[in-house]
Amino acid sequence: MPDSIPLMADRVLLGRYRMVRPIARGGMAEVWEGYDDVLARPVAVKVLHPHLAADAAFVERFRREAVAAAKLAHPGIIATFDTGTDGDVAFIVMELVRGRTLRDAMEETGPLPPSMAVTIAAGVADALDHAHRAGLVHRDVKPANILLPDHDGSTGPVLRVKVADFGIAKLQSAPGSGDLTQTGAIVGTAKYLSPEQVQGDPPDARSDEYALGVMLYEMLCGQPPYAAETELATALQHVGGEPLGPCQLDPAIPRPLEATVLRAMARDREARYPSLAHFRSALLALDLVDTGLIETTDVGDDAVPSVVRDPTPPAGTKPRARPRRRRVAPVAFVTGILIIALVAVAVLLQAGGGDPVARGTGTVEEPGLIPLASVRSFDPQGPSGEENESEVGKAHDGNVQTAWTSDRYKSRPFAGLKAGVGLALHLAEPGAVDRLEVRSSSSGWSASVYVADRPRDRLEEWGSPVAAEQGLDGDASFDLGGKRGGAVLLWITDPGSDRRIEIGEVAVS
Repeated sequence: MPDSIPLMADRVLLGRYRMVRPIARGGMAEVWEGYDDVLARPVAVKVLHPHLAADAAFVERFRREAVAAAKLAHPGIIATFDTGTDGDVAFIVMELVRGRTLRDAMEETGPLPPSMAVTIAAGVADALDHAHRAGLVHRDVKPANILLPDHDGSTGPVLRVKVADFGIAKLQSAPGSGDLTQTGAIVGTAKYLSPEQVQGDPPDARSDEYALGVMLYEMLCGQPPYAAETELATALQHVGGEPLGPCQLDPAIPRPLEATVLRAMARDREARYPSLAHFRSALLALDLVDTGLIETTDVGDDAVPSVVRDPTPPAGTKPRARPRRRRVAPVAFVTGILIIALVAVAVLLQAGGGDPVARGTGTVEEPGLIPLASVRSFDPQGPSGEENESEVGKAHDGNVQTAWTSDRYKSRPFAGLKAGVGLALHLAEPGAVDRLEVRSSSSGWSASVYVADRPRDRLEEWGSPVAAEQGLDGDASFDLGGKRGGAVLLWITDPGSDRRIEIGEVAVS
């Protein structure tokens, strides 16, 4: 354990800061509630443990970074007022915030509702982005460094956060304290270390983003993505491990939120959001209205969510998944299928074939249609490369009563998160393709269609579109001009007025 801090009750540092009582203790310092006799206000005083205060080089670094942190003026950052030494005591004077840490809250309640978790993460992202623009990287973002101030009744239901410990370099810590550190190394806490930090590369703003992504994962799932028997093993999992998707741990978590979390946690920092401002925008663009936990003010596409009724679940419990509401297929769906059947009969008679073959599903299998080997979702700009993949089969099951739907986005076309999303159709046999028929109940949607020799992973690999339509209402038919290929991509560029696209059936002829 670190050396004990001398009894300091009633001690006055520099003749100004009167120590009142200890309120927190860590591997590097002890935090006291104090009182500034000059400005007549309560303060928090962080006092370094003696074994660190005896290191002149560390004390100087501690002082310089405290001075840098003092320049950060942001409502989501604990304000730093002063720093200095008094005899054998090195200290920092900070804003006193009455409340509890996010770590305490999570230990009491277990997983947080999505709206609360998103609100906290967005607030932290805003604070971190402010620090990054001022040239400071936190390097140790974790629940213990996020304070949730006591509600004073003046801000309504909006949840506030305060980020603490900006710009402080972690040195050798106490065994079992949770910090993976060594003398002279600027690192963080094993559960939240970015892969580049584990590998010894200098951390940057995207390293803080990764840690915030891990923290958001833990808020939603009630557990971090990686936790091994030792801190070293935990840290190494950030480099070589693959976390379970949050939806695998709790199906009630919205899939767009899962995608946002996993992008922030991308192993390659280049694949993460470009900045914490972008990450925050992605969080605020999430449509969590369906969860009943967030409501928005009707101010158009730029509506900002605010937390409303947010019941805290008992410890260890998780919100139950709500059944997904699906609209009943309109008469236009059935009419469209009948039209396809008539077209197929005409094609068949012209080719000298026989009658269509009826299937037991109440739909019609048309000999003029090209069999599909597979259909998959296509989301190259999403963290997983797919979107609602588990429902894709509904877009080619021969039943217009079922449908694949994209995620619902905060604004059109895709809340600035991506250029589009789509379905990639792999043909059973390559050949000339004339038309792509799409059954949809969406209004105002737009799409382009590509044909390639085989399914591709990136949009630019599909070449140029062979057809495109805008402002579609309901079903659509795309003329593919007889181009030869083995795969067809339906690329949705605007999901329509509902802010998500619904595809009942796709067919290539």
